[in-house]
Amino acid sequence: MMISSIDEAFDFYNEYAKKAGFGVRECGSYVHDGVLKTKYFTCCKDGHKPAKMYDSKVDCNESSKPYYKRRNMPTIRCGCRAHLQLNFVDGVIFEVHDFFEGHNLSMVADSDMQFVRSARKLTHVQEETIYELSSLNLGPVKALNLMRTQYGGFEKLIRVFWADEISKSNYLAFGDIISFDATFNTNKYKMVFVPFTAIDNHCHSVTVGAELLASETIESYTWLLQMLLKSFGSAPKVVVTDQDPVMKQAIAYVFPNTSLNNERFTSVSW
Repeated sequence: MMISSIDEAFDFYNEYAKKAGFGVRECGSYVHDGVLKTKYFTCCKDGHKPAKMYDSKVDCNESSKPYYKRRNMPTIRCGCRAHLQLNFVDGVIFEVHDFFEGHNLSMVADSDMQFVRSARKLTHVQEETIYELSSLNLGPVKALNLMRTQYGGFEKLIRVFWADEISKSNYLAFGDIISFDATFNTNKYKMVFVPFTAIDNHCHSVTVGAELLASETIESYTWLLQMLLKSFGSAPKVVVTDQDPVMKQAIAYVFPNTSLNNERFTSVSW
């Protein structure tokens, strides 16, 4: 395969990466007598970059100099060897010399590709639009809203499940009986907030998980309960909910062998 320029090669490999589910970056090159002979494009997880050290200033006292407390940040690279190698041929064109497609990482979902650095790119028309809006003294928020209207909007967050180690400990100790209910669009993001709570030995409420949902559908609640099972490894014995039929259908779908009135999983309405 012949390619006329480095930019064309990067765009080609980047489009392939978007469909496959990974990010790309420009890597090393070989130059001889001032002429580019070889160019590499690799997966964004190529190599083993040393962990960065971020410094935070710590004041001691007036007599001594401040020192810096360091915090280790782990690297995101895992040595993936997927790459594209180009060789310069006849001084006018590039030839694909080597292409390796094997990865040692999980591919990125289509809905998450917008967050990959190599996939975040504005077209020339969009750049011109931003420049014209800035020349009219429009702020970034108004410019973003205008571009959202013009280009049909951006990807929207539809659901999030959250449970930290404290929540998992609470579920392990007090997760026999839990309750969950949904608040209806009471936050500025217009999303449904669904907290999971339990009661500890002191009759105090403890959080065992929390979710944000874009809509109260069977699909959303089914995903929510599946995430609960995946995070905690077991289902509670009793669940306290309101009289929402969508929740009950989701429970019956996620636990097909469990009746809503048996000893393993009972739905109690208030």
